[in-house]
Amino acid sequence: MDVRAALRQAIERLTAAQVPSATTTAEVLLLHVLGRDRAFLYAHPETPLTPDQQHAYRQLVSERAAGKPTQYLTGQQEFWGLSFLVRPGVFIPRPETEHVVEVALAVARRIEAERVGTAREAAGVVGEPLRIVDVGTGTGCIALALASELPAADIIALDIDPAALALARENAAALGLADRVHFLQSDLLNIFLEAAPRDAQRQPFEARSPMPDARGIVSGSRFPIPGSRIDLIVSNPPYVSPAEAAQLPREVRDFEPPAALFSPGEGLAVTQRLIAQAAELLAAGRGSPVADDGWLVLELGYNMAHRVRSLLGEGWTNIEITPDLRGLPRVLAAQKLETALYLYDSAQSDR
Repeated sequence: MDVRAALRQAIERLTAAQVPSATTTAEVLLLHVLGRDRAFLYAHPETPLTPDQQHAYRQLVSERAAGKPTQYLTGQQEFWGLSFLVRPGVFIPRPETEHVVEVALAVARRIEAERVGTAREAAGVVGEPLRIVDVGTGTGCIALALASELPAADIIALDIDPAALALARENAAALGLADRVHFLQSDLLNIFLEAAPRDAQRQPFEARSPMPDARGIVSGSRFPIPGSRIDLIVSNPPYVSPAEAAQLPREVRDFEPPAALFSPGEGLAVTQRLIAQAAELLAAGRGSPVADDGWLVLELGYNMAHRVRSLLGEGWTNIEITPDLRGLPRVLAAQKLETALYLYDSAQSDR
């Protein structure tokens, strides 16, 4: 069997299984088996496949026809021009999440611009790194994309799932960014809030011991201790209501991790808890001479912009909604006012 015949059979199989973009999918899977680029398929359609290649290709096509996402079959997904390793059990990066990176970068540059030429320079803030926390990092795509664009920033990536953190660390190493992002296990922002005294002022970064602690803190790295100043919290939280599960494509519903997809409370419970935690963390250190008003950047689900905005309540300013390429509200950015008092109800937060 040659390349042309293999592709024809695969396209027919995937089309019959109602796989979206059957032709493109068949090509991607064959390229993965052959280790070639797309130009090869069109330039050498008569190239014969070895028996092992035929077997591997049929297996991949069969799994894709059964609904398994292409990214889990090839083990790769491009995001922000970077190649990420993906595997079952960890959420696959989405193109629309690149808008989160765009907004976060705009916020980061806004913070940097505001620092230059102000009284903060006399206080020693100019020249300090931006301090960014990515909540629910998954493959690490947001944190590592930001690290690739902001080489001077200190970035922490949090996830509750050890498997996701392990994969994110692999991606950091593969992309040459392992020394730029620090991966910690945490349920949302609990790792900071559980240890932080409520009246703590923001403190400078401090160097850690050369050995990681029980939470997996990277040896010899700098990271914001509880109560430290944090400039930006960014997240793509789960926002699909469990009641909407049947409406999702089978590739998503049956194969991607439910914890990364679904949130109770009509899809808002996790976002609500994250906003409350972010408000407390960003408000820590009010009155510090070097404290800036911190920012929160969140990805939004379909038709959620108004409801998420209403969750912010008092104490936020510069609230902006950014649409995606389809014109749907996709990203919310908001700045926490340090002069505002925010009361955090830990019982309601279910931390």
